[in-house]
Amino acid sequence: MKQTTRMICVLLSGLLLLASFAAGCASSVDEQPANPTPTVTANTEPTPVVENSISYTPGSYTGVASGRNGDIVVEVTVSDAAIESVVITEHSETEGLADPAVERIPAEIVEYQSLGLDTVTGATITSAAILQAAANALEQSGANVSALRNVPVEKLPGETIEKTADVVVVGGGGAGITAAVSVADQGKSVILIEKTAALGGNTLASGGVWNAVSPEIDALIASSDSRTETLRSYLSYDESLFEGAFLEDYRTLKAQIEEYLAGDTSTLFDSNEFHLIQSYLGGMRTGLDGAVITGDYDLLHTLVWNSDATLKWLMETTGAEFRTDTLVEPIGALWLRAHVYSNSKWIDMFERPRDYVLANGGEILLECAADKLITEGGAVTGVHAVMADGTEVVLHANNGVVLATGGFAANSEMVKEYDTYWGDMLDDVVGTTNISATVGDGILMAQEAVDAAVTGMGFTQLNPGSFASDGTLALGNGSNVMYVTPEGHRFVDEYAERDVISIAAFEHGGEGGLFYEIGIKSQLEPSMSLWRDRDCYEADTLEELAGMIGIDPAVLTAEVEKYNGFVESGVDTDFGKTVFTCKIESVEGDSYIARAMRPSRHHTMGGLKIDTACHVYNTSGEIIPGLYAAGEVTGGIHAGNRLGGNAIADVFVFGRIAGANAANAE
Repeated sequence: MKQTTRMICVLLSGLLLLASFAAGCASSVDEQPANPTPTVTANTEPTPVVENSISYTPGSYTGVASGRNGDIVVEVTVSDAAIESVVITEHSETEGLADPAVERIPAEIVEYQSLGLDTVTGATITSAAILQAAANALEQSGANVSALRNVPVEKLPGETIEKTADVVVVGGGGAGITAAVSVADQGKSVILIEKTAALGGNTLASGGVWNAVSPEIDALIASSDSRTETLRSYLSYDESLFEGAFLEDYRTLKAQIEEYLAGDTSTLFDSNEFHLIQSYLGGMRTGLDGAVITGDYDLLHTLVWNSDATLKWLMETTGAEFRTDTLVEPIGALWLRAHVYSNSKWIDMFERPRDYVLANGGEILLECAADKLITEGGAVTGVHAVMADGTEVVLHANNGVVLATGGFAANSEMVKEYDTYWGDMLDDVVGTTNISATVGDGILMAQEAVDAAVTGMGFTQLNPGSFASDGTLALGNGSNVMYVTPEGHRFVDEYAERDVISIAAFEHGGEGGLFYEIGIKSQLEPSMSLWRDRDCYEADTLEELAGMIGIDPAVLTAEVEKYNGFVESGVDTDFGKTVFTCKIESVEGDSYIARAMRPSRHHTMGGLKIDTACHVYNTSGEIIPGLYAAGEVTGGIHAGNRLGGNAIADVFVFGRIAGANAANAE
């Protein structure tokens, strides 16, 4: 099975493509969304076509190469002496993420008559695949591909750009675009810079679902016996687990659950206290050094109690749309409370917020990489940056700078340097779900410039729901599937926290934690949109599926029968799973699905130390004037493990707070 989107790309003009929906969090996911935002660009002098001995057999030729989500098919038309057009006829890359490369690379191949192009920043995988597909096509025409790769392409830097705004935001992911919206909402000027070719960052590369307690939606959703039993289990926790204010909230939660269980249990239960306690317990971890880490109460409380209000604010302010009739639960979420965008991640989380910023006088500079914070008397007063072509950029901030540069999960060396949780298991990790630009540069800049403090840096979340071949995010929902080893044996509660599943995969799975997700096709949307042939299998029967993945059919069918018995009884005597959505049982017209998975680096728990106003602290415990931070660049919220769906809540809640406080220098 293969899902692809057929598209007509630019010839010479590079017209924008619209890609089909594919939700996903990526190995180094080097993709970024299209963004027609006007940006400050340096003067460049295109390299003239170089006279050379390269010749072609006239005609049109098709080339294929593997992109992030599947094959990219390119049709190249040549005359006897020139490349006339490059057209992408088929690809299955994620909506928005690949668009800058899809727009730019075909047009530049023709413009420069060269295959020696730089990949688009933040879209490396797609860029390289397009270039390789074009090379494969040109080779068929008799062209000297090596010579084409050596045709020089030079872009010259322009004059230094210097600008001033009330607030400078560094980073164009979820936290950054929200901070910019928040600044504009305060009536202040803002300049946002993003080092990749477009807005989006890991937020757009993620599943994009947003945890927020919403009673009005809960009332529309049917509950189940398994969910009731899960709630009942929260009544018996040892109160010694809860410190300070967490204990008061836990006692409130118990009273809420008891009241719910005594009344109508037909619809879904949820509360802010439940979300808080689940986040607290889900993040409580013990490091290799024996130290226990827990989330900061004030930060977690701010996240949970402001999440629904921030969602509504984003909708009312920017016109973003989220569904009001359904909720989802990504892997490791522990409960059904995640909100889903109505149109797409790109439209509702970036395009509409971006348009609001621009309509209110804000500026957005793409391919503009910050490399230094500007300081004066210990206060942060601006940012120094460099455009992709080498042009120097100096930005002054009247009121504050917001760092929203993300974490460092794409920086394997930095992850290993700080690690106090995984130890040798990190050596088996295949890749990262992050975009390649997520390397911790914001943290390093703040440490260098103003001695910024960090917290929780030793904990990095691995996401077990990642494709085995390259670590890119496969999405998934632990309630409607079962996980088996390469030998066909179930080995873990699929509804458990992400690190719990990852550890079990390393202990019981194959090389690098290899395991297989087994499910029913109709139950696996929207993760089915991330299908790729090298990791995914589909069959009409379990026996046929087992043969495809090298498992003894008798073993797999026996495991599925046992699992289905647990679904019927609601009691999992093997691994204690409490929430089941469906049996692994195909009906007419449906099919069985297997996906090869491995844990990959997903989210760095630690980062800059902040307070609830998003002020950044230095190592002496003092607030750094003029510096604010939001999103994965910060630490202290999720402790040792983050619940699925909490990251989007985090970036938008704290992005809004950081922007408002920076706008008013508060």
